Amino acid sequence: MRSGDASAERFIETAAAFGLRRFFYCHAASAHTAIIRFVKLKIGSGASNPPFASHSPPDEMMTRSLTAFTAGVFAAALTLFLPLELAPSASAQETAAPASSLSRYVPDDALAAAVLSPASWFSNPMVEMFPVEVLRVQMIEGMGIDPFDVSEIKLVISLNPQTMQPEFGAIAQFTDKINFARLREAIDASPDEIPIGDHTAYAIEGPPGTVVSMVNARMLYVGMASYLQGMLDSDNGAGELPMLLRTMTHSSGLTIAVVTEQVRPILSGVAMQNANELAPDLQPLAQIPGLTEAIKVHVDFTDESGNLRIALMGTDEVAAQRIESILIDSIMAARVLAIAEINRNLASTDQSNAMRQATDRYANRMADMITQSLKPKLQADEVAIELESEVGIATTGVLVGLLLPAVQAAREAARRMSGSNNLKQVLLAFHNYHAAYRQLPPSAITDDDGKPLLSWRVALLPFLEEQELYQQFHLDEPWDSEHNLPLSKKLPAVYEAPGVSLPPGMTIVQGVVGDDVGMRPLKKTAFRDFLDGLSNSILVVEVNPDAAVVWSKPEDIEIDLNNPMRNLGNAREGGFHVALADGAIRFVTRSTDPELFKKLLTRAGKEVINDPEW
Repeated sequence: MRSGDASAERFIETAAAFGLRRFFYCHAASAHTAIIRFVKLKIGSGASNPPFASHSPPDEMMTRSLTAFTAGVFAAALTLFLPLELAPSASAQETAAPASSLSRYVPDDALAAAVLSPASWFSNPMVEMFPVEVLRVQMIEGMGIDPFDVSEIKLVISLNPQTMQPEFGAIAQFTDKINFARLREAIDASPDEIPIGDHTAYAIEGPPGTVVSMVNARMLYVGMASYLQGMLDSDNGAGELPMLLRTMTHSSGLTIAVVTEQVRPILSGVAMQNANELAPDLQPLAQIPGLTEAIKVHVDFTDESGNLRIALMGTDEVAAQRIESILIDSIMAARVLAIAEINRNLASTDQSNAMRQATDRYANRMADMITQSLKPKLQADEVAIELESEVGIATTGVLVGLLLPAVQAAREAARRMSGSNNLKQVLLAFHNYHAAYRQLPPSAITDDDGKPLLSWRVALLPFLEEQELYQQFHLDEPWDSEHNLPLSKKLPAVYEAPGVSLPPGMTIVQGVVGDDVGMRPLKKTAFRDFLDGLSNSILVVEVNPDAAVVWSKPEDIEIDLNNPMRNLGNAREGGFHVALADGAIRFVTRSTDPELFKKLLTRAGKEVINDPEW
């Protein structure tokens, strides 16, 4: 899984499509992977990455792991929000087995717990538009489980104190008997029985040691085999998490609790190490992990409203006050940064001034509403953010329709920013290469006879923290040799184009190569050759998706100065990015004058560029 966010998104889609089996497996895998990485960092692996290795540094791995863990917990809830009930029906209330207390089945050393009680949701007006009847039949016929019978799901995650390995387990309670034989068949459970105390388990797909077991006729367990008995034996324990859960209430919806004592020093250290990656006004956020004792989350729907409460418990009241202050200041700073970024992106579009002003007013109005709704509330040692929406399903549909263009624009802006950042890294690598060799990388790596073998993109790898991948190439063989061809599928992140759908290994990041433009073909080119000035000379472009090439292949866009915009203009909505030789990244719109663009392509044309837009 490349990131916690991607893992969570894939997890939600899979669970919604295939039911409880995928729900348990995908979440368990995401959380397990995250915690494995975290624990390895905590106890140390004794190995270090090579100087130019492409692996993520430990602090980045930590951040991604924790993100994956958090996203996984939320994903577990979101998976069942839509397919399960949303306001109590009489029959459900009459037949439902009493839900366990929050601390039941939570071992003393548990790190996090999520409790989901969906049995009161199906009759809620907010799900009237969803095909719950279809889902119900699919689940019954395919897995032997009626989603209407799910009264509670409890997921618990711990760190084994002896092995320091993560352990997890989920217990689902039903109001009717489970067709366990059909369920085992549906999830391809192993036929071999695994005795665990008085219970029998069966291995299933998932992290090593993952099993499914029918605890009784109305209770199902999915998780680590080693964790089953520990969960069943736990009841109102004296550990930090069970005691925290006993101070919380839960009647429906989703409740999440996380205690941080075991991991606070590590979290705090990682946060402080990465603080400089945040905007200066947001860097105080890195202090919050060191000030936080526990995290509490509750999500629920009642009638036509949704409620979300997120609370951070400080290590003491003074810490809570500091958390509140940091959140208030950071929310305001984030508002300022967001508006500034929106205006910056608007400035690079071809929209009219009136449209830009209207978008700016709308963005400010929405930012004010969001800022007000996110205002934290302090009570003793707890800082909470509470959100409540009374918007009905019909109104929500209208709002979605109205906001969709803005959301799509924001998404495209984010993709453009990511693509721009990738090009910045590429140009930085060009400059570092030039500093090392007094010239730009050749347009292609060649053999002794001058035959092109590999792209300049391969030559730049050591300067992109991809030394390990670079060393895997046979530089005396063509890109499609038996050895090099499999490496063409390992596309480095900087050559990706976020938001552009391409086959594996393909890139639209291509160099400007020609006798009069950019890099000379198969000849030495240095910055001193750019007589027009580095700030007036394009070196790399984003081509149209249909002109994409295999990233390791010595092939780039063919520049025709009589038609300079050929194969350019459709990489992104409204235009494409170009990277100037001085390292600046500009967004070129489709309305750009071809003559101006031609001047920017030439290396030493001695043209005068006096366009105010440039």
